[in-house]
Amino acid sequence: MSNLAELTLFLFVKGINSTYIDGIHLNDEILVRMPRLNKFTFSITTRVCNRRSNIFLPSNDDIQRSFIERRYQQIGSYADDSTIKIRARCHIYSLPYQFHMFHNVTNSFQGGIFNKVRSVIIADDICPFEHEFFQIISQSFPFLQTLSIQNDK
Repeated sequence: MSNLAELTLFLFVKGINSTYIDGIHLNDEILVRMPRLNKFTFSITTRVCNRRSNIFLPSNDDIQRSFIERRYQQIGSYADDSTIKIRARCHIYSLPYQFHMFHNVTNSFQGGIFNKVRSVIIADDICPFEHEFFQIISQSFPFLQTLSIQNDK
């Protein structure tokens, strides 16, 4: 894979007693092995289930900072910032967003403009949705065709 020039990655990772995938992890575990990579398009959701209370889950600001001074284009992210850190999600993605699907959206999603997205799955396993959240969804996905709700409780 060292000669790979372009990589498109749509990934959902479940981890037990682990932390989120961030810019440092992407760089150190994947991109460092691809020196000729010119274009990296990605959407990576990490869902963690931590039974140990000593596992640090970075904030969305921490996630954003992990991409600074790396060879990334503009990225977006949102991470669950809950006092209940047993189950949490983080979504990191390259911008402009190039996929037709946007999955596992939680209340932590802060919006944006995603013109290519046609299908959205929202997940409420951390806290219930409020009216404002649906307004953000409506404004962020102007060409939405399918909205699904996933309840893991």
